Amino acid sequence: MELHYQTIVETLNEHFPELTQYEKCREIVDSAKKCRNSPYQYFPAFWKLLELVLTKQINNNDLQDRIFLFMEEMAKSDDDEVVNLLEIEMLEPIFGLAYEIYRDVVFEYLLPCSLELHQAQKDFFEAPTDKSKENA
Repeated sequence: MELHYQTIVETLNEHFPELTQYEKCREIVDSAKKCRNSPYQYFPAFWKLLELVLTKQINNNDLQDRIFLFMEEMAKSDDDEVVNLLEIEMLEPIFGLAYEIYRDVVFEYLLPCSLELHQAQKDFFEAPTDKSKENA
């Protein structure tokens, strides 16, 4: 799949009809439409969808797999704006997850190109730590 910044919102809508099925995501999508579907206004809905899956508020392994595959396609894109969008809107927020979820994302779900981009961000962002080990 070849992804382009100019059409990324349409591609995302095509691959993830779930973005309008869940109220928390739909609110963001509706707000983004007022901004002419700017990817940087729209992608928080995609992040919210991932967050709902990771926190098991949506229990759907197929959706989770599709999200991480899409992220991998973004990481492989020849369009630098698509890669930047992935880094800023999808990979950076991973650092804010609870340690257990972060660990699962990094060690189980992120695919190679996405993981490489995420690892490069560690120079700028602090990864969550296991608080139980800090107090031991």
